[in-house]
Amino acid sequence: MFSASFSHQLVRSLIMSSPDPIIVFDADWQILALNNAAETTLSCSADAVVGHVYTDAAPHTEIAAILSACHSGTSWRTNDKVYQPQLYNVGEESLIGWVAVLRDITQIDKLNRSQNEFIRLVSHDLRSPLTSIRGFASMLSAAGALNEKQTQFVEKVLSGIAQMTALIENIQDAGRFDPETGFYEMKRTPCDVGMLVRRIIADHLVPAEKQELTLTVNLVEPLPIINADNLMLERAITNLIDNAIKFTPNGGLITVHVMVQGGALVIGVEDTGLGIDAEDQKLLFQRHVRLVRKEHQRKAKGSGLGLFIVRSVAQRHQGEAWVVSESGKGSTFYFSIPLSNANLIAQR
Repeated sequence: MFSASFSHQLVRSLIMSSPDPIIVFDADWQILALNNAAETTLSCSADAVVGHVYTDAAPHTEIAAILSACHSGTSWRTNDKVYQPQLYNVGEESLIGWVAVLRDITQIDKLNRSQNEFIRLVSHDLRSPLTSIRGFASMLSAAGALNEKQTQFVEKVLSGIAQMTALIENIQDAGRFDPETGFYEMKRTPCDVGMLVRRIIADHLVPAEKQELTLTVNLVEPLPIINADNLMLERAITNLIDNAIKFTPNGGLITVHVMVQGGALVIGVEDTGLGIDAEDQKLLFQRHVRLVRKEHQRKAKGSGLGLFIVRSVAQRHQGEAWVVSESGKGSTFYFSIPLSNANLIAQR
């Protein structure tokens, strides 16, 4: 067994020699140590901050931002580096402190951005030929009467084009709305979410009726006008309704709820589908995750990007997305827009 003194020196040596920036706190968030990499990254000496609670330390804005990124699971950026901070508690039986470790993900971030830019360009170039194909397919009936078989073929072509167009839109949205790597600049304008929901539902009545689904809305008045990006909200709500239509068996009910709850505007889409197991719910909002364990779900086409887009839209508005579901009893997918800060219309 190592002596307490040797163990202490060993841990200190490991921390100080690590190439990753490391910050050590006690249980009251007083800074106990910074390793050499942290001093370089924060452009400060350990002597200037050790012994201070992080909010009172010299580079407190940087350290506070690092801890915020730890809690939210987001990255922290300097001028030329990108880090993924992770927070570990110290103490087996009782908490005695915390260790924040910054993993350098600069190269991964660059690869992600290059990939997103490539996907953006390819997706953009695919839209033009799809538009032409849709146009010519739609005009076939104008060139002369079509028999029943030919009409079915044209409908299948148009259906395939619609699916490809929806896929391209989701690929583009996932890349540009991503809170971490997205390049989309939000365009906030006054938004009546109740009116927006009614319009989206009107556009989905025909697809719902084809599956014998009832699509309704529940607006809990009064609803405020918010200062939000209308395009992003439309894409998020559309994805939730599309998913509900895909995964709800024929004869089911879909209800779109809009309400104010806990200081936020909350949009929820409730279905009478097959529900989702608790273990699977944790994965739903990740990129490219599709759960197709039930026979009905296997028939539904998709990229696994819809819920990732919903969460991205919520997070870009400082909100969050979640699901309430039980296997065999349907699901309700929510996202929230806090009624605070930039989401409020400025008073004149």
